[in-house]
Amino acid sequence: MLHLYVADSLPDDDDYQAARVFYRGRCYAARARYRGATSKDFPKRSFTLDFRDGQAFDEPLLTAGLSGRRKVVLISPFNDNSYLRTRLSFTLWSLMSPDHLQVKTFSAVVYLNGRYHGLYTVADHVDRHTLSAQGMDVHGELFKAVHADANFARWDEFGGPKASLRQGYEKKEGEPEEGDRAYASIEQLTAFVADASEERFRAERGAWMQVADYEDWWILAHVAALSDSVTKNAYHFRARGPAQRWRYIPWDLDASFGQNWDTTRELPDVMSSFTDENRMFARMLEDPVIREPLRERLRTLIHGSLRRDVVQGLIDTYASEIDRAARTDEAHWGEAYRHFPGWNQRTDILGFEDEVKYLHDWVDAHWELLEEELR
Repeated sequence: MLHLYVADSLPDDDDYQAARVFYRGRCYAARARYRGATSKDFPKRSFTLDFRDGQAFDEPLLTAGLSGRRKVVLISPFNDNSYLRTRLSFTLWSLMSPDHLQVKTFSAVVYLNGRYHGLYTVADHVDRHTLSAQGMDVHGELFKAVHADANFARWDEFGGPKASLRQGYEKKEGEPEEGDRAYASIEQLTAFVADASEERFRAERGAWMQVADYEDWWILAHVAALSDSVTKNAYHFRARGPAQRWRYIPWDLDASFGQNWDTTRELPDVMSSFTDENRMFARMLEDPVIREPLRERLRTLIHGSLRRDVVQGLIDTYASEIDRAARTDEAHWGEAYRHFPGWNQRTDILGFEDEVKYLHDWVDAHWELLEEELR
């Protein structure tokens, strides 16, 4: 249970406002702001909490210790009636490899200015402090892909030529912050992926990037059907120095496991490889020397850490953990959800219990097709 106190008139812009956070018997001085492009339209909105005066947020028990954090994010699951998809997707990313840059999450009930506000997913804020805690260079460059034009191609999402290879990105960390050189590194990576011959891409990609990160990004997208996180909703990080390689960090994973960002259903038998959307994925899959080991990696994961029973077990565990809180949230926000303009014409809206069942059924059907695909 987390208590957040902030001005009732918190503005819609990106400015932080003074706040107080009470959690596990401790009071934190903080700043708060609304966050998220889509979730800013939700009645139940997401927040970023920035802890001040040398304080750091601590959750010592859950998610293997999300402690010493300068910032955390309160992600609204208003568009996910299972309340599970974000946590489930980040957990699968962690299970795929201990070498991945991690985003830790847990669920919490939030009270806003003393009044019940609902069930949230608490998550790491991806920034230099979070990366430094994982042994990364605190002065490295971090870019967030905020638009589908962040597709590692010379054309935009509509097929027209880009005015600049920086299209689709925002720089979040690293020097220089502004000017022509601020985006030079991500433009160079994009140019390499877009322009390199098959032989050069195969031979040199390991010098440009942590290959396993980007291959596992495709695997996660393919396995969980990340329909809105295959170009945008991703972070790319590179430490300083000419020998340093790019790393990938997932983000914004609510459009997964059988639904799009607007809650519309995604059939389990849609097995997209997202090669039209992401030129990086296309380069990997069109070269058999890369594609076959990648498919073998997928096969190993599907029969190992991403086995169907593992995923189903996580759904059961998380659903049991949040059951009471989810039903309380549903009673509080259910009418606002059903009448929300983004999907109020839908006739297939499910409540928490049925949405969890839908998740189970979707995973069963999707994993069966994955296993057939890999035979």
